[in-house]
Amino acid sequence: MVGLVFLSSGTAVSLPVAGIGGFTIQADRVEGDDLLLYPSLCDTSEVGDYPHATIELRNNSIDGLRLIKQSDIGDYTGDAVGGTARFVIETDEGVIAEELLLRTPALDAEEATFSGFELSETATNDLTRAFSIRAPPEPAADARQLTLTGGENPGFVLENTTIRARYLATNQISLPGLRLRVEYDEDGDGEFEFQFS
Repeated sequence: MVGLVFLSSGTAVSLPVAGIGGFTIQADRVEGDDLLLYPSLCDTSEVGDYPHATIELRNNSIDGLRLIKQSDIGDYTGDAVGGTARFVIETDEGVIAEELLLRTPALDAEEATFSGFELSETATNDLTRAFSIRAPPEPAADARQLTLTGGENPGFVLENTTIRARYLATNQISLPGLRLRVEYDEDGDGEFEFQFS
């Protein structure tokens, strides 16, 4: 299933996409405040309770954003029409999102920078509270010898990143210079011969 994007000033943008394949987020730079990362389970159309990391960020800026969803058209047409379609949403200008929630099983970055970093584990039966990563962290309440204060926002910066995602939502987003392009590979050779924009 291909996610639907509805854009309007002050309107939430949500890209839930079914299937293990999900969609890909690429960016030249992602910067966000108050990182919180924790384990979670996410249903897909093919597998229930698939392990993911949930990432929450505030005051995000994204440069060179590209959202990509690729689908086998035959899955939706009963093979009446074959080939692969790729939907690309992109902007070269800076994207601003207030609060962002992302569910991902894989994230790669050429470089990641944290301003302060805390990894903590808790004894619990709730997977989402079993451990967390925070940047910048709150000082540890039980610190005995060290004062682990410091760190400031932005707490999290990724350079040249690729994120395989299942879900992306934000309470408000600005996408200046937005472009949508549909690409079609009729014969399945990996070459998208047809592009519509």
